[in-house]
This record gives sequence, C-alpha cells and structure tokens, in this order.
Amino acid sequence: MSGHEIRDVKDYWEKHARRDPLWAILSDPAKKGRKWRLAEFFETGRREISILLYRLDSLNIPFPKGRALDFGCGIGRLTQALASDFESVAGVDIAETMIRLADKLNRFPDKVRYHVNPESHLKIFPDGSFDFIYSNIVLQHIEPRISQAYLEEFLRVLRPEGLLIFQLPSHLRDKESLPQNVGPMNDAAYSSRIKLEGVPESPLPPSAEFVLKVYIRNTSPEDWVRQDAAPIRVGNHWLSSDGTTMLILDDGRTLLPRVLPAGEECLVYLTVRTPGCPGEYLCEVDLAHESISWFRDKGAAAVRFPVEVGESEGPRTGPDAPNSGKRVLHESGPLPSASFDPAGFEALDELYRKELDAAPELEDFPMHGISKDRVVDFLVSRGASIIRIEEDEHGGREWVGYRYFVRRYSAV
Repeated sequence: MSGHEIRDVKDYWEKHARRDPLWAILSDPAKKGRKWRLAEFFETGRREISILLYRLDSLNIPFPKGRALDFGCGIGRLTQALASDFESVAGVDIAETMIRLADKLNRFPDKVRYHVNPESHLKIFPDGSFDFIYSNIVLQHIEPRISQAYLEEFLRVLRPEGLLIFQLPSHLRDKESLPQNVGPMNDAAYSSRIKLEGVPESPLPPSAEFVLKVYIRNTSPEDWVRQDAAPIRVGNHWLSSDGTTMLILDDGRTLLPRVLPAGEECLVYLTVRTPGCPGEYLCEVDLAHESISWFRDKGAAAVRFPVEVGESEGPRTGPDAPNSGKRVLHESGPLPSASFDPAGFEALDELYRKELDAAPELEDFPMHGISKDRVVDFLVSRGASIIRIEEDEHGGREWVGYRYFVRRYSAV
C-alpha cells in the first residue's frame, strides 16, 4: 500500500471517529447518532471477552496470559476487557481520535497502552511481542492485500506457543440464499412473560442435557407473526453464578409457533446442555428475535435459575424428574456489570461527546473478504498451525465468514 493510500484509509476512519466513534466500532442500527452510552458499550466488550475466554477453556485450548494485543482497538472496548485477564495489553488503531479517546477512558493505565499506527505493518512492535492477539470486526473493512499483510505481521509479533484469534469474511452468499424482509418489530412488541417447569436438581454432570417446559405469553399489544428469515425462538445462556459474566451466549433453541397473538400463551420444550466445565452457573432463558435482538435487550424480563455442574452423573432430569420445577426462579433485566459502574461513566459520557464534531455523514463501511482456502494456505505456508475454524456471522447476512484460532510454534 502506498503512503497516499494509507492516508486515505486513515482519513476515512478519522472522520468516522470524529462523528460517531462508538457506532463506527459497533454498528448497531439502533445506536446510530451517538446513542451508545459508554457503560453499555464497554459492557459489550466485557461480555465478548468473557465468552471467548470461557470457550477457549471449554475447548481445552491453553494460552499464556502475559501480553495481549487488541488490533483495531477503537476506544478500547475489548482492550479494557482483556486487561482483567492479562498482565498487559496493547491497543492499536489507525485513527488518532480513537486513541485519544481510548487514553482518556483507560481504566487500567498501569496495564494498558494505546498506539496510533497509520501503517500497513506493525513495526512499532518487535518480533515475538505478544502471547495473545485478538481482532474482531476489523480486518473485514480492510482491502485483502493489506489484511493479508497484517496477518503476516500478527505471526511475526506472536510469541512461540502464543495464540492468534481473528475473524474474516470469506465470500458473498448467493443472492438466492439471502434471507429477505428481515427487520425489527415495534419496540412495544418485545414484551413477554416466561414461566418454566422441569428445572432439575443439582448437581448435574458436565455436558448433560435436560428438557425444560417453557410457557411463553405474548404480553405485547401486537401479534407475533413469524418472519422466515428472523423467527422468534426461545433460547438459553449460561452465566457466572453471580450473574455478572456471560460465559456461553447460545445453547438451546426452540422455535415458537408461526403466530402467537397478543395476550395469548404457548408451550414449547427447550433442550438445554450444561457447561462442559464443573462449577456453579446461572442458566438464563430468554426469547430471541433471530438476527435482530434478544428480548431482554429490548426491556423484557428473562428467567434465571442456578445450576451446579459437578463430576458425577447427578440425579435424573427432565420434566418428570423428582422435585423438578421446585427451584427458585427469578426474572432478570439487562445483564449487570461488575466492572463498569454506569453512574461513574456520566462525566466520561459528557467528556466523550465534547471530543466529537459535526463531521459529514459518511457512506457505508467498506466490506472485504478473503476465501477460507486462501487464508488457510497463507497461514500454513508461514509455519502457523490452525487449531480451529468456526463459522462467524460478524460480516453480516450477505457474507459467509469464519473465525480462526491459530498457534505459532516456530519462527516465521
């Protein structure tokens, strides 16, 4: 990439950073126009990292927790979350405004440093600088030849035995296979009441299945009519025992009827699988408007119950198990945060908004992909070991994408 080209990229993201930086990082349509609140925004990063690290643990993928790199850090949404688990963290971004804001919002100045890097390389870091490198929803906005150059740099600055995780679209879907007419309901339609039967007694063994009877009432003023591309399903998550940390975002799923009229109730059965690691958890049951939102995030109440996962087989489970349905349940609103106090962010919200200007409206973000075969060939040719590839939807409905888990065992 020429100096002129990289300046164009830098200027583009700088304009986004000056206009609406949080939405430029996490582009929820409902948050466009500086509608993100900082505490809420940073909580999404804490949730993303907690889910990622728990998944690595459950997959038995070890990694050193020395120095981490957050590539494309923005104002530090993921950098700050990584600081809770690593000895030190570096955040890198091309936009100076992003880094200036990140510095002002840095709650771990002794562990976190931010760097402006308006280059197509990472020469600001020597070889083998990091134990852990993470990049999400970043490379997809970079031209393939440049993102490939960054991949090579990731391997250079990754220490032997270190772990690299990145997300990248592969190719566009066929137009015929794209879901049509996907859109949110009116906000008032996301009102529901959930009741459970068949909650099992603990302890339960790891990765054990049980079935819940889920009664769902549409308490909204509107009928729920299924959109084939965005149906409503009941599903569950797994959280830490104190309810502050999301560990497994998606577990069971059951489709609701094609139409659930306003004020009416239906019964569905949800098959749930316990986490694979022993411990104490909360299971949360909620409704998902697929590809749109969880109902809880729209203000509806979800239901939670505690589950202990042990090493033994545990008691019989399911709707007919002894004492099933007699556990104490409680409803929950939005996920609370142990790390970020919303009240403490009021002054920072004001500071953050004062940093912005009225930059002109910009066109949609550029999207790019590199085919999975090409990515695999590139990494293997550089001596990297690909230990896992997962399907990924961060590129949007139009793209087929993947998340890559990569280990470096030797010099690149």
